[in-house]
Amino acid sequence: MEIDIAKEQVPHGVAVCVRVRLSGREASRLFVSGDALVELPLDGSLPGEADDGASPLPRSGIFLSELAGLPRGFTRVFADPASAEAYAAAVGADLGTALERG
Repeated sequence: MEIDIAKEQVPHGVAVCVRVRLSGREASRLFVSGDALVELPLDGSLPGEADDGASPLPRSGIFLSELAGLPRGFTRVFADPASAEAYAAAVGADLGTALERG
């Protein structure tokens, strides 16, 4: 599994974009074993900065297969760099074990 977590300064704070790519073998294993839910912590995220632009409420989780299927990844905006860093670390750790949990 390829994991890319990028942070970028934006006008309202710090945006963190998470992208995941699964190999064919990993996608098959996920299909057979069951999908894993990846936690998306909300601490320090900016209210009103909807994750996908369509939902009024921020998501607290996403299925690994759904995340892997997002060509642009999943982006969340945080008020400060420390919150963005904590989010990136938490999501990275959760993704590190997602295939084993699935």
